[in-house]
Amino acid sequence: MKPTSDQQNDFFGHRPIPGVFFEHNDSVLVVSGVHERAAGAIISIEELSDDPTFLVELDSGQDVVIRQSLLRAAEA
Repeated sequence: MKPTSDQQNDFFGHRPIPGVFFEHNDSVLVVSGVHERAAGAIISIEELSDDPTFLVELDSGQDVVIRQSLLRAAEA
């Protein structure tokens, strides 16, 4: 389901949302799928479910929608 406006506000305000492991602007790596090994940053949350989806801006400049299970936090 699409996030409510309150959930979107929580996401952009860096407030926890149950089941969501990433926050706005977190650096991530894609661990599987078409964009495997690509690095990027979380732009927005697109769908809440057992496996939430995010809009991710890859370092290449491409915007893609990726499930949480295909992402991991990038090491600083």
